[in-house]
Amino acid sequence: MPRSSRPWTRCCRKPRISSAEGRRDRPRDDKEEPSMSIARALSNAMSGLTAVSRGTETVAANLANASTPGYARREVELSPQSLGANSGGVRIHGIARIVNAGLLAETRLAEAARSEAAVKLAFTKDMETVIGLPGEAGSLGNVLTAFQAALLSASARPDDNLRLSTVIAAAEDLAHQLNTTSKVVQEARTKADAAIASEVARLNASLERVAYLNRRIAIISAEGSDASSLKDERQAVIGQIASIVPVQEVLRDNDQVALFTTEGAVLLDGSKPIRLGFQPAGQLTPEMTVGTPPVGVLQQDSVDLSAGGMRLFAGGSLAANFAIRDELAPQLQHEIDSIALELYNRLSGPDADPSLANGEPGLFTNAGGAVSLSTMTGLAGRISVNSAAVTEPWRIRAGLAATTPGEVADPAQLLRWITALDAVAAPPSSGAFEGQGTLSKRMAELESRIVTRRVFAESDSTIRNSRYETITWRFMSLGVDSDFEMQRLLQYEHAYAANARVIQAIDEMMDHILRI
Repeated sequence: MPRSSRPWTRCCRKPRISSAEGRRDRPRDDKEEPSMSIARALSNAMSGLTAVSRGTETVAANLANASTPGYARREVELSPQSLGANSGGVRIHGIARIVNAGLLAETRLAEAARSEAAVKLAFTKDMETVIGLPGEAGSLGNVLTAFQAALLSASARPDDNLRLSTVIAAAEDLAHQLNTTSKVVQEARTKADAAIASEVARLNASLERVAYLNRRIAIISAEGSDASSLKDERQAVIGQIASIVPVQEVLRDNDQVALFTTEGAVLLDGSKPIRLGFQPAGQLTPEMTVGTPPVGVLQQDSVDLSAGGMRLFAGGSLAANFAIRDELAPQLQHEIDSIALELYNRLSGPDADPSLANGEPGLFTNAGGAVSLSTMTGLAGRISVNSAAVTEPWRIRAGLAATTPGEVADPAQLLRWITALDAVAAPPSSGAFEGQGTLSKRMAELESRIVTRRVFAESDSTIRNSRYETITWRFMSLGVDSDFEMQRLLQYEHAYAANARVIQAIDEMMDHILRI
């Protein structure tokens, strides 16, 4: 049927309403999204350019400080502005420091362990150098062997004064080597004591610096400013503390931090850090032990810490220097004193020299006098050749207390000393050595111990260095990545171009409106 013949079509069709009438009479729909004004579009574009500017600044800072210790990668924190009368665009919340707190804590613990191992390794290497390796020219064992060889040579020709003088010279070399070893051990203790004082001063200064940075960061953050650079400095200072004592960081309110040792000692928790004290003893001697003035311990608020309190600072270079001063070096001193005492005992008394009375020193003396187990501490530094033998070498053949040179061809006294040195006997009951053996065996055991300690310290240092390097690499890999930063820079470039194009379009639109 033709459309015109449909009677319902015309009567049911809605009347046309002009566009002007529709706009005037149609009720406003509040839910209808309004058109974006030019001013709002310009505001959105400007906020985007501001965000791009801050972003490129962070990229530049990241690339410039990629290798700066303590620097943490920056990122701009952005969010869209909520819809409203003056909304739209992007909001900058601040600059975020990207730090993996777990890896940072592991790095600090690894640094403390590495520092402790390095200090101990340096000490064992120095001790190995002065005592020498088995069979090495100039080692303590080789000097003893040279002395025994001189005795054997003199016993073959006891009438040869030159050979007797060679025995005296070899004995003096042995005594000198023991003296030197003792001196180096005590110098290591003195060096460790001075290092403790230096590290305590550094620790106090670093804690004061962290406390100051805490206050500044809290103020700047409260003002709404960026305190990232101060946080970087604080992280670097805490890293310096970690090489002295193993430290743990706990975040407090207002971006402040509290510091504790891994064993639980409070270093800083609040506005004021603890104050540690230490008085160096100066030049140390074997008789000077910990707990007897002037050899002191750590002090907190001018009060000496107990043994339990000292354990709270275990780990790091501070603990390593205390270990050298109070444990490692005294242990080695005790061992060389035991060697010196056994050398003295084997060549003194009527069994080794019938011309001597009981308790009378023989070829070796304690600075000219006798020695006993109770007075053996520091003997290695005082042992010397009997002055009677030095002034009259014939006493090497006749006996140290002999009144006449005796028979020039008689090697009996020289053979007695050779036998005494080669005798398999128990060591002095000092606890430094155990088991039966000759003096040469005892010396070889001492050298073996020194080498073993150095190898162990070297192995321990290698393991700790490897762990530190591994953790540091992981930590640094999460830091500034130049490739990633260049990608971010490219993104910012695109964002800049887009926002600039919006502003350009607004400018063209305004020019067009003004020309109408």
